[in-house]
Amino acid sequence: MLDRVRRRAWGLSGRLIASYILVTLAVVVLVEVLVLGLQVPLLVNGTQLQAQVNSTAKTYAARYPGGVPAGTVLGQRGQPAKPALVQPAEDGTLAVPAITGPVPSDQAVTAVVAIAADGTVVASSAPALYPPGRSATSELPVPVTSQMAIGQIVKSGTLSTSRGSVLWDLAWTESGQAIYVQTPWSTGFINPLTAWSELVQLGEARALLSGPSALLLAIVPVGVLFGLVASRRLVRRVRRLEEATLAVADGDYSIRLPSSGRDEVGRLEANFTAMTRQLSSALAAERQRATSDARAAERARIAREIHDAISQHLFGLRMIAAGMRRADPGNQQARAIERISEEALRDMQALLLELRPASLDGAGLAPALQEMCASYHDRLGVTVDASVDDVTVPAPVEHALLRITQEACANAVRHGHARRLAVSMTRQDGHVELAVRDTGTGFDPDAPHAGSGLAHIRDRVAELGGTVDIDSAPGRGAALTVRVPVP
Repeated sequence: MLDRVRRRAWGLSGRLIASYILVTLAVVVLVEVLVLGLQVPLLVNGTQLQAQVNSTAKTYAARYPGGVPAGTVLGQRGQPAKPALVQPAEDGTLAVPAITGPVPSDQAVTAVVAIAADGTVVASSAPALYPPGRSATSELPVPVTSQMAIGQIVKSGTLSTSRGSVLWDLAWTESGQAIYVQTPWSTGFINPLTAWSELVQLGEARALLSGPSALLLAIVPVGVLFGLVASRRLVRRVRRLEEATLAVADGDYSIRLPSSGRDEVGRLEANFTAMTRQLSSALAAERQRATSDARAAERARIAREIHDAISQHLFGLRMIAAGMRRADPGNQQARAIERISEEALRDMQALLLELRPASLDGAGLAPALQEMCASYHDRLGVTVDASVDDVTVPAPVEHALLRITQEACANAVRHGHARRLAVSMTRQDGHVELAVRDTGTGFDPDAPHAGSGLAHIRDRVAELGGTVDIDSAPGRGAALTVRVPVP
């Protein structure tokens, strides 16, 4: 049981489940980074930042109830200017730097501007940006005029300026001056670490992480469940392939896998089935070849035994009978023994030619047929007229035609007692025509025959998709014509 669990954990299913969990974790982390970089600025510089700007404006308005003296540099001296960054203070307001010199950047800074009732700038925290005596309408990003009053105009909002986006607010002193406060407001991507530090300062880190933390806790069981469901069918198909490969390794080539899809595993199943079929066919062909080789070797052994034993005895018997006939010319028994031994020796020679398998030896079909015809002439004294064209045919056709010729010649000599044969082979109209004619005793093609020679010839020709024609009759020889289609 433990081994099975270990194999499952380290197997394909376990790896898929781990990959699902890791991918989900990566997505959650990426979303968290995007939230910190894109949404936190909205949170930090949104409603809460607007409240800080409003509180800062009210604080400066309360600090100068009689109005801000002209030329006063507002803000906190010694506070460093941080363009494009919000500087919250501990009391819930913003730290406004007093910038007496030029502003060191082309980005927006936190600033306070006092505006008179007539719409001119009285004082500011950055005189270089908002010089006193200038019209507030031309200097500030919001239109401030002497006609403004609380409740009659929008007193807060966001603007896009030449120095970037700002969030602003207005408050009024008892003397009627307007206090304008602005601070940079970023809606783009910021450093997630910076956003996190700002969230920690605002106390919002726990709220932001509650949702992702719950999601992270749910990832493991959900990933395991999803991995099991998604990988179940794939793992089953792969295990079936594994079992099939083990069966093939044990020598079972009859395995056939159904193609369960058009994906990579489905194509692998189809290729595996094609491979087992090819292996099975190759094994069957090898077994058939081995059987054929064994049969040929056995026939060659029998031929050697017959030649070395029976043929020699028949030859000796014929020599003794011939001697007896010469010593006593009138001895009819000696003549009969000599004639019978000659016929038996001749039949034995024909049988030896049939037992010894003809071979192509890489020389081609035409030379092999010529050699066979020469053997019948040299060993049996049979006249063979050979007219064989040098044709090129596939190897199976070559072997079949050679065996058919050997069988036909052996039948003509052994059973038809033919003393003359004619062998011809031509190619025409996509066919090879092989003809074997003899001058023997002939036979009735429709009559049943004890031998299997003609049946073997018909079987071989049928395997090649050809036709067999036999023309014979008792007393007038036989003609065998075979036509085989070739590419």
